[in-house]
Amino acid sequence: MSLKKVLCPIDFSAGSGRAMAVAARIAGDADAELVLLHAWLVPAGMFPMEQPIPAELLQSMNDEVQRGLDAAVREATTLGARRVTPVLRYGIPWLSIVEALEDPAFDLVVIGTHGRTGLARILLGSVAEKVVRHAPCPVLAIRPDGEPKPFTHALCPTDFSEDSRQAIDLAAGLVQAGGAGITLLHVIEAPVSYSGELPDPDLIRELDRRSADQLEAWVTRLRNTSSVPVTTRCRVGWPGAEILAAIDHDPSIDLVVMGSHGRTGIRRVLLGSVAEKVVRHARCPVYVARKRAE
Repeated sequence: MSLKKVLCPIDFSAGSGRAMAVAARIAGDADAELVLLHAWLVPAGMFPMEQPIPAELLQSMNDEVQRGLDAAVREATTLGARRVTPVLRYGIPWLSIVEALEDPAFDLVVIGTHGRTGLARILLGSVAEKVVRHAPCPVLAIRPDGEPKPFTHALCPTDFSEDSRQAIDLAAGLVQAGGAGITLLHVIEAPVSYSGELPDPDLIRELDRRSADQLEAWVTRLRNTSSVPVTTRCRVGWPGAEILAAIDHDPSIDLVVMGSHGRTGIRRVLLGSVAEKVVRHARCPVYVARKRAE
């Protein structure tokens, strides 16, 4: 994967530390610049309005943050990043991160899904969730309990849209040789009657046949551009549920790569419902491929 500049927001928590380890490895492999960004904001209710924050306290807090950034730079270097730049911003963290990403030089942001609050919940931490939704570039969301090792088996859900094609091309550059490679998954959303019954089995078989033909065409294309193994799966059901089931049933899957928009082509602030559901619930890192607007 061709990368020149990677952003990794850090808040000095264990979760952001794991994200930084992954970002350092990716940046090092691509010989890309790694930017470590810390954004902080003194809560408005910390001091009464008539009592300004003492200058010496602000300076002390700033010095502490700077020491943390300097230590993070040293750690990222030992983890494989060759060029590391620290950036300190003052303001609302998620907004500061998204504003930094407006720089078109950034090709990717790697962010932990849980921060200093340590909230073990299904929903993403508020900062990560907003970055995933609003970032103008691809986002790699890292779980706080995973190992920052190279990816060897990527699950790539595809609905045969252009967004999913771009996601699969990216997956080929993210997966290391020697593993299971890439699994293309297509989920057939068959029409269901009011009673909940599936339609005529002949229709399902025909849809399955057409999907298999399209998957095979995509496999042929991918094998011409990548040396990693490629396999396919086709399921009938709701895409979000089938993607999550595939991840849970195959422990070798250590990465999901998917587009942020599907065949509808809807360009909106929120992720498509399938991508959003997978990012929130998947047990492994999720790479949300997003092309910058022209």
